[in-house]
Amino acid sequence: MRGRLLVVSHPAVVGVNQEVYRELRARGWELEIVVPDRWRGEFSGETMRPAPIAGLEGALRPTPVLLPGRPQRHLYLTRPAAVLARAAPDVAFVEAEPFSLVASQWRRPLHARGIPFGVQIAENIDRELPAPVRALRRRVLRDATFVAARSESAARLARSWGARGAVRLAPHAVPAWEAPAPRRHDVFTVGYAGRLVASKGLSDLLAAVRRMAAPVELLLIGDGELRGELEGQTIPGSRVRVLSGLSHERMAEGFAQLDVLVLPSRTTPTWKEQFGRVIVEALWCGVPVVGSDSGEIPWLIELTGGGLLFAEGDDAALAERLEQLRADPALRARLAAAGRETVERLFSVPATTDAFEQLLERALQVEPAASASNSS
Repeated sequence: MRGRLLVVSHPAVVGVNQEVYRELRARGWELEIVVPDRWRGEFSGETMRPAPIAGLEGALRPTPVLLPGRPQRHLYLTRPAAVLARAAPDVAFVEAEPFSLVASQWRRPLHARGIPFGVQIAENIDRELPAPVRALRRRVLRDATFVAARSESAARLARSWGARGAVRLAPHAVPAWEAPAPRRHDVFTVGYAGRLVASKGLSDLLAAVRRMAAPVELLLIGDGELRGELEGQTIPGSRVRVLSGLSHERMAEGFAQLDVLVLPSRTTPTWKEQFGRVIVEALWCGVPVVGSDSGEIPWLIELTGGGLLFAEGDDAALAERLEQLRADPALRARLAAAGRETVERLFSVPATTDAFEQLLERALQVEPAASASNSS
């Protein structure tokens, strides 16, 4: 056995987010994963119930929560100290932002017992938070033995906020989908996958497609407040289609319908694209990408070599990139191949597990007495 790991994770309600933990179990870690017994979809309102994926039988501990569906504000309706006494972990990971209430809920009992623990950070903008929230964040980062950063910008932010432990890049994993066989599309198909909200730049994507010579198909995969408006869009000679209700486990089927994926996000005062997970997922499926220069999109596209960039909000430039890719199938194939190779090397489940496991192993080397000091 490599060690006993306790995970507290609302993302693990979704099966694909359990794959790194299944890989850890296969490597010899003993696992217990505390998850909400129910979680509410942000836009659909659908209630999700956790279920272990194959290989994690018996590892999940569904637990009632207050405010299910609120990533930063939910709390577990249990006594963390009792959970720790029963599970007796060697190390713990709270898969939540350092300013979340759940990170603070588990920080004190973990720290008081000298159990090394870590949190994640995907946040990449230093937005103003209320003083009490900043105080909670400061205590979490002071006591955390490690921080799993989902991007380089997030890592820099964690350090600037006062993280004392190891801060290392431990990105999200691409689900271990079987890559679909390439399909020939009669009509050039431009796609988007994600939340159907204004900050994702969907108005720019629509405007860009309107600039393109017909026919073009625009396939929007997801759900959100703009769904009704988008479903009613028409483009002369072209087609707009919204595909909702496709589970994360079946997203490879959606990507297989695309010639190119676009992530046209726009930066707001409180948000910019944090990772662009659909970029690596599309590349895994052999689909090249075009992205705006919001947040982590340039870092990810340049790192993978799998796509092209445009200035956010510039729908004319986006149309030019799309026409360039439509006219050059060989370029699309080169970008897709380069992106797939890099994603497999850096973002596959084994690769991301390697990065996360290094943080866990380092945490186990921390002296308990050092962890348990200053437990206020």
